[in-house]
Amino acid sequence: MNTAVATPMASIDRSVISIDDTITFTVRVSGTGSFKGPDLNSIYIDFEVLGNRQSSRHTIRNGVSESWTEWIITLAPKRKGRLTIPSIAVNGKKTEPISVIVRASPPISAGAVKPVYLESEVDSNSIYVQQQIIFTLRIFQSITLDNMNLTEPEFDDALMEKLGQNSYQRKIQNTPYRVHELQYAIFPQKTGSLIIPELVFTATEAVARRSVFSLPGQGRTLRQMSEQHKIEVLPPPIDIKTGIWLPAKDIQLTEKWSRLPDDIRVGDSITRTISVTAISLLDSQLPPFNFPSIPGAKLYPDQGNTESSVSAQGVTSSRSGSIAIIPTVAGTLLLPEIRFNWWDTNSKQNRTAVIASRELTIKPALQNTQGASTPLAVDHSQANTVSKITSDSTSNSSRLWQIISAGLALAWAITLLLWWRGARFAAPSLVPSTKSGGLLSEHTAFSRLSSACKSNEINEVRAACIEWANNYWHEYTINNLQDVQRCSDDEELAKELSQLDNSLYGTESSQHSWNGEQLLLAVSRIRKDGPKKSENSQQTLPPLYSS
Repeated sequence: MNTAVATPMASIDRSVISIDDTITFTVRVSGTGSFKGPDLNSIYIDFEVLGNRQSSRHTIRNGVSESWTEWIITLAPKRKGRLTIPSIAVNGKKTEPISVIVRASPPISAGAVKPVYLESEVDSNSIYVQQQIIFTLRIFQSITLDNMNLTEPEFDDALMEKLGQNSYQRKIQNTPYRVHELQYAIFPQKTGSLIIPELVFTATEAVARRSVFSLPGQGRTLRQMSEQHKIEVLPPPIDIKTGIWLPAKDIQLTEKWSRLPDDIRVGDSITRTISVTAISLLDSQLPPFNFPSIPGAKLYPDQGNTESSVSAQGVTSSRSGSIAIIPTVAGTLLLPEIRFNWWDTNSKQNRTAVIASRELTIKPALQNTQGASTPLAVDHSQANTVSKITSDSTSNSSRLWQIISAGLALAWAITLLLWWRGARFAAPSLVPSTKSGGLLSEHTAFSRLSSACKSNEINEVRAACIEWANNYWHEYTINNLQDVQRCSDDEELAKELSQLDNSLYGTESSQHSWNGEQLLLAVSRIRKDGPKKSENSQQTLPPLYSS
């Protein structure tokens, strides 16, 4: 019985095919359990179903388990044009429809049809420098081959990414062929002419055994070469905007916050993540984010990260950068706009991706209500009230209260004198014993913090960090991570504590991805430098922000 039903996902290996080609249609359902096979009745309108097989997998990666079931379906189009693979139902849920462009088969002369031959093409013969070009190579075989080998394209002035390899069937002049299709994304780094060289394919024709007792035969060796392609590489247009040259099909900018930025107070930490996604660009082409300083806030940016993926349409890359923002003053905090100027290779014009400027309303920090001043004032007022009422009622009772008050005052003065004398004479012997005990406790607390950081136990790290800080700065009372920041006055530690705080209250994925290595390095460096000596004996924390 199915225990975890998810929305099924559908995909195809190619979106543009010939009328005589086959296409692989895959339906995947994530989760565990048994699933009823997809209902394929609606597919028969435009396609023939040549094969259908099912597979199930379960993987564990970085401690996260994942299970899914797939149906791999081989389809053949019934007509040319833009066809649609309709929504397919699996266990009551449906996939999204997918469009397929079916073209006429390329004309082939009778003399060109061989048991084995190559075909190659590029999506453009003229591009700009650093623009993506897709090179496609197809190997056709109508006979069984062994020991197949193909040389790879190599370039001195271009970067290359292999997009993938697909195999399918195509019928040519009533002869079925097995087609192996390979695609490459090429990014020329120099203007002028780019030569895509001929690729050499070699194989051995397989020969069937004459009998079960004979050894496997080896037929003739076959060798085929692909066509050479010459690409014109143009310099950037003269009207390009100043800045980094980014020729892409599309670029999008997005932002994400660790929490809604509508209730922020002075001293709060909130993380803003900016991401840029580019179609047909390498991740190395995307520049890192530059976060300028903002009046009224402290900023702690991270190093950011990049990702890339490949498909039949080429390379899609992304870069993200996060910055922890800690407001220092109440009022309006202005975040400047972020923009990326890029060149649209489809329309051949300048475009700009923008995240507009934004104003955040910063509220004053919450006042510390701890302390005994208010209760003492209330008690004193109540005592005066009682004393006044009592004195109005009878003079004898008033005189009695005066005697009691005088006695209490004398006792308090004697107690204060004895405490002062005891502290004065005991002070020299208390200093070394306090330091010795504190160091032993600090070592234990640091060991616990180190163990929690190395195992990336984010919930244990917070408590261990506060425990260590109380033992390291034992003259202060530390209750939270913000107190640790104020004690250390260290930018690197503040940055790591802000990221820890954001991960603790962020999404589940952010908690799993948090790594304690940098936090442990910052704490170890502070221990090596030694604690800063306080300039006075008051048991209060230094201010978080200097005025």
